[in-house]
Amino acid sequence: MRWEELRPIQVDAIHAIFETNQNLIISAKTASGKTEAAFLPILSRIVDRKGPGISAIYVGPLKALINDQFQRLEKLCELAEIPVFKWHGDVGSSGKIKFLKNPLGVLLITPESIESLFINHPNELKRLFGSLSFIVIDEMHSFIGNERGAHLKSLLSRVKHKSPPGVRLIGLSATFGDNELAKKWLIPRKSESVTVITDPGEQKEIKYLVRGYVPKKFPNENEPEDEDPVVLDVVNYFYGKTALIFVNSRERLELYTDKTRGYLERNGMPDMFRIHHGSLSKSEREETEDALKSNRPTATFCSSTLEMGIDVGNVSRIGQIGAPWSVNSLNQRLGRSGRKDSEASELIMFIPEGLPKDESIIDRLHPELLRAVAMSELMIEKWNEPPQIDFFHYSTLIQQILSVIKEHGGVTAKDLFDTLISNGAFTNVRQSEFLQILRSMGAADLIDQDDRDVLILGLVGESIVSNFEFYSAFTTPREFSVIHKGRKIGSIQSTPDLETREFLILAGRRWEILNVDFEKEVILVEPSKGGKVPKYFGGGGADIHRRIREKMHEVVLSDIIPTYLDKKAQMMLKKAQHAARSAGLATNPFVVDGAFTYWFTWTGSAKHRTLFTLGREFGGMKVEDEEIALKFKGVSPAQILEKYRALVENCPSPEEIAEKFQGRTSEKYDQYVPESLQIAAYAKRYIDTDVLVPKIES
Repeated sequence: MRWEELRPIQVDAIHAIFETNQNLIISAKTASGKTEAAFLPILSRIVDRKGPGISAIYVGPLKALINDQFQRLEKLCELAEIPVFKWHGDVGSSGKIKFLKNPLGVLLITPESIESLFINHPNELKRLFGSLSFIVIDEMHSFIGNERGAHLKSLLSRVKHKSPPGVRLIGLSATFGDNELAKKWLIPRKSESVTVITDPGEQKEIKYLVRGYVPKKFPNENEPEDEDPVVLDVVNYFYGKTALIFVNSRERLELYTDKTRGYLERNGMPDMFRIHHGSLSKSEREETEDALKSNRPTATFCSSTLEMGIDVGNVSRIGQIGAPWSVNSLNQRLGRSGRKDSEASELIMFIPEGLPKDESIIDRLHPELLRAVAMSELMIEKWNEPPQIDFFHYSTLIQQILSVIKEHGGVTAKDLFDTLISNGAFTNVRQSEFLQILRSMGAADLIDQDDRDVLILGLVGESIVSNFEFYSAFTTPREFSVIHKGRKIGSIQSTPDLETREFLILAGRRWEILNVDFEKEVILVEPSKGGKVPKYFGGGGADIHRRIREKMHEVVLSDIIPTYLDKKAQMMLKKAQHAARSAGLATNPFVVDGAFTYWFTWTGSAKHRTLFTLGREFGGMKVEDEEIALKFKGVSPAQILEKYRALVENCPSPEEIAEKFQGRTSEKYDQYVPESLQIAAYAKRYIDTDVLVPKIES
């Protein structure tokens, strides 16, 4: 590998693993050598072990990432003669059989495949994990705050029950906004046993540009529809380069890929662009990944699937269409370029503001650009969102109850509680809530109880566990495979218009629909000039942290124009700042604009959502959520203040507010969660009653 020296985080990790018994979090930017920081000392510790059983487990969130790390670890382990195995859905049965016969060395695996071991090989678990010393969690930040992370933590807790005492956890992650919270997520009951290793001196040259776009009010009828200025600039900046261009939704991702390819075709230019997202077939994704690693220039429109540490070669430049949803994500994406020490990290952000509906005060503030600038400034300040570690994951608890019962054939309620809660990962679930869930599962025939008071699977539970989709704790929507000449292009979600639709756009290409087989969930297509972007549900924006909205407020009230903005973006920001001053936003969060009154809350999504619901559901007001403001009709600022002061003085509980929301069942097994716990989980994640009613300066 021809290393001339070790990096500081690698030296620190070696000392920590050899000289202490601490668990570790190694937190640094992409391509900083985190994998080697963990595995160089781990492999040195396990090299002399010859007995049966795995010595180290590496858990990765993506199969492609596991494949990459497998190649890297094979090189590290080759001379030391340490076996390395990988186990995920794309690994053939022969490789898995070989591993089960003689489990040794290092195992690379996804959370879902760990689940499959518990379900399909329960009698092998002691033999597999009986010599385990280390568990490495890659891209740890991607697991925090979601059901997949809750699933992983429960599985690892159960793995440790099969292992000798002292198994050490090592998380590899991007930078956290709060290291103490990250430590509590990794080891909730003993966070002091976690040491965080960072690289505070890491310095990297950054080239950064934000470009702004204002749509024409009256488009030129003679101008081709596809000559989108964003597309023109994407071609200008990325054509002939190896690059990643991130887009916030799969719909817009497909749209921009299609528009770019249309532009290239009309201008007789070879197509050097590709596309990558989770709904494309494995072969389509792998072709793109191979192209990125090759010497051929390959610019790729992509979703967050390429945000994590998959090896995509030497990416020279990053694009971002639209402001991302978090500073964490912006940092991750920027770090995908300039992986060599001598190269700068480079990102160009394109901010196309939508065509104004009514030239309201919100339109005049250019909120998308404000968010882009606020996030950029916070990134410069080295601020990141703190991890969310205290959500309730009742749906995943139900899945794990079924899994433990399946593993043992039957188990008492006390043993379940001890395994999953007292000594397990669901530390914030009370005994009364656990019993509520068991009763609900019994009523739905997920579980039953025999005459010895042992819990066993019910008929519905047996059916759920026997399906391979049980291995994942998250919901996968119903999707139709799109096939051309026997080859799968990808998949699209079922929509009401699927039966009558004639065209679609997938993999950045246009297709005519020949036949839809609803029973087999297959769509046959052939290339076409027509096309329509498929609808993907669940791709809406994530919640925005309070600090981002506060920074947006600071930016729009200042006269500072960052140098990383192009001339159009500078003009847009100056106009936004002028509009804010003219509206009096420096002293008054309320703006009367025509028939409407706007309240600019400048707070995070949870508090903003709470204020919106209080006004609409408890105050009987006509109010709309405009993301950065609440829009009222037919009331004055004084009336709004009077109403909200009364509401906040006798504020409903978070649960009472959450009860007003429909569609609270977003996780996989939420339908089996008692309604009171559904409401509590929703309130914990989406409602914040710590709200203040502003005072207006006279």
